[in-house]
Amino acid sequence: MTDKVRTGLFVTCLVDLFRPSVGFAAVKLLEDAGCEVHVPVSQTCCGQPAYNSGDKADTREIAEQVIA
Repeated sequence: MTDKVRTGLFVTCLVDLFRPSVGFAAVKLLEDAGCEVHVPVSQTCCGQPAYNSGDKADTREIAEQVIA
């Protein structure tokens, strides 16, 4: 028996809000490929909505929290 590959999946807030089925499909695809999928509970918005609206200061702050 081979060990499953541990895989972290970052699901964006846009997926959460507008297309949750895409997030669930991604998990299923990875699991079907033999991965053990972990979605970090502490993940939050990546800053894309702030970036799209031109708010560069908030975008940077949010992005730094994500990669910390």
